[in-house]
Amino acid sequence: VVACNHGMHFGTAEERGEWMAQKVSKELELNARQQDTLAELKDEFLSLRKELRDDRLQLKTDVLAMLQQPTLDRDKANAIVNGQLATINARSPVIIDAIANFYESLDDAQRSELREFIQHKIEHRYHRSWHD
Repeated sequence: VVACNHGMHFGTAEERGEWMAQKVSKELELNARQQDTLAELKDEFLSLRKELRDDRLQLKTDVLAMLQQPTLDRDKANAIVNGQLATINARSPVIIDAIANFYESLDDAQRSELREFIQHKIEHRYHRSWHD
């Protein structure tokens, strides 16, 4: 789901997530149970995204205030990073479970198609020059 999101810049996060889920569902010809596990995965990603973005304005304010000082407050910078990492670390088991549930719901042909798609996206995403 994340791999095929590259280059998509329209709509809200929820709209993009729904579009992505529909695209994956269509491409892999998911059954109802598989669509449910994909929806759970999408919802977990959206929830994590919202949690990380909720305090984004305050983080921007804090960073800009630090940059107004002659020296960088290393402790405060580390606290900002560690706060974001703590959120990710706390949520990662749930996200990984949702990914695993979706992946394990696929049959062999669907998993193969998904692997090929992701491999293609990874290989082509990072082969750009600075001039592109």
